Amino acid sequence: MAAQLNLQRNTKVFISTVDLSNGAAVSAVKPANTWQVEILAGYAVSQSAATQDITSLESGTAPDRSQQRFNTALNPVDWNFQAYLKPTGMQKTAGASDKHASGNSMPVADWFMWQAMMSSTSWASGDEIRSAWEDDGKFSLAGRTAGANVFAHTSNFSTASEYHLYVKMDNVVYQVSNATINQGSIDAAIDGIATTTWTGFGTNLVELRSDARDRAISVFGGILNDGSSITANSNAYETTAEASYHPWNSYNVSGSISSASFIKNRLSTIEIKHAPSATEAGVTFTFPVTALSFDYNNNITYLTPEELASLNAPIGQFTGARAISGSLSAYLRSGTDNTAQFLKQVVEDSRTSSSATSNANLVIGGATAPYVALNLPAVQFEIPSHSIDDVIGVSVNFLAQETAKGTGDELTMIVAK
Repeated sequence: MAAQLNLQRNTKVFISTVDLSNGAAVSAVKPANTWQVEILAGYAVSQSAATQDITSLESGTAPDRSQQRFNTALNPVDWNFQAYLKPTGMQKTAGASDKHASGNSMPVADWFMWQAMMSSTSWASGDEIRSAWEDDGKFSLAGRTAGANVFAHTSNFSTASEYHLYVKMDNVVYQVSNATINQGSIDAAIDGIATTTWTGFGTNLVELRSDARDRAISVFGGILNDGSSITANSNAYETTAEASYHPWNSYNVSGSISSASFIKNRLSTIEIKHAPSATEAGVTFTFPVTALSFDYNNNITYLTPEELASLNAPIGQFTGARAISGSLSAYLRSGTDNTAQFLKQVVEDSRTSSSATSNANLVIGGATAPYVALNLPAVQFEIPSHSIDDVIGVSVNFLAQETAKGTGDELTMIVAK
């Protein structure tokens, strides 16, 4: 194959349970276990190394002043990309409508990314989809046992599920082996379309060559090693079809192929409840926002040996404290149940923690579908700050917390198309 430039705009990203770099057969790649993620410009994937510098400095008129550098360890692979937050319509686990043939609820285009980040349950095994999303497009973070077409789930896991991320940079194909999803951040700026920025890690960044590359190209499309071209093999109808992947924007909803919907941020709404004290009734605030963000972070760290005379590599990962946080901004408005009263209540609240009497419901896209609702049953609000501009605003950061220690119920996510 002749040498040529590779363009960012031709990049395709796929995530799979199948490990092609270690010899997995192309027939093992199926729409149930390999999904495309259509990304925006500005993605990144890289693997750096830790180094050690050794210097020499001695006395005399001709001292040894040399310096040597050694690569001591490969750092985990860092990757990130941004994708639109798009409801699919596959939100039911029973009935005849709004349902996938498997009975699994998969209500948002990157449902598998959310599950990989929030749950210990792998979203696929072989050619079986294993969604932990519940009926009506709901994902409750609290642990639960399996139900009809809903797999068991817990959010309190010590190690994150690992997958394989394939980044096809035009004609060069990289595999991020043992990829973990560490963080998902939703940006709901009112002048844009809702997006999620995904960040994560992996143990190795491998360029697929020879047979491994041909196996990947035969599924993802492109130019084979012999110079011939092959079309990408996507399949939204049959999840067990061999040597194919599930496309990003086409979904088999109740037997018909439909497209996912964009979410318009300008229609977003919020509902905040905050009690001035532990003995007073809570006040519900509903006001328009000028900016809204939400972040879920697993705080994953990796273990790497420190053996001498060796290039060490990561051997495993562990999750840290789960952090579910965000921020919102709105214009400063006086009046009942508005931002000025909210600011006053939070400032005058003398408790060190008010999460037991505070909650929030963030509806990205507004009350009418398509939307993604983020229900936070216990929220600690920071002291709001003023933003002095032509129109004076208020900004506040918040942290979602468990309603009781160990319940893991900081978040319920609901998606509708």
